[in-house]
Amino acid sequence: MKLKRRSSNTDTKEQNKARKAYEEAVLKAFKEYVEAKEQADISHERAIKQANDKQAKEEADIKYRETLEQAKKVRDEVMDEAQKVLSNAMR
Repeated sequence: MKLKRRSSNTDTKEQNKARKAYEEAVLKAFKEYVEAKEQADISHERAIKQANDKQAKEEADIKYRETLEQAKKVRDEVMDEAQKVLSNAMR
C-alpha cells in the first residue's frame, strides 16, 4: 500500500501559510511580552516609590521578578506551541 503524497505546489502553499502563522504568533507573543514588561516596570517603579521600608521594597522587587518570569513563561509557551504547529506542517 502506497501513501499518496500531495503535490509540492500544495505543500509549498500550506507550508508558507503555516510559516506565516508561526511568524505572526511569535511576533504577537513577543509584543505581548514587551507590553507586559512595560506595565510591570511601571508598577514596580510606583511600588518602590511608595514603599516605606526595606521589606516593602524587597517585596516589590520579588513581585516584579515573579511577574516577569510569568510573562516569559507565557511567551515561551506560545512560541513553543507555534513551533510545534510549524514543524508538523513542514512534514
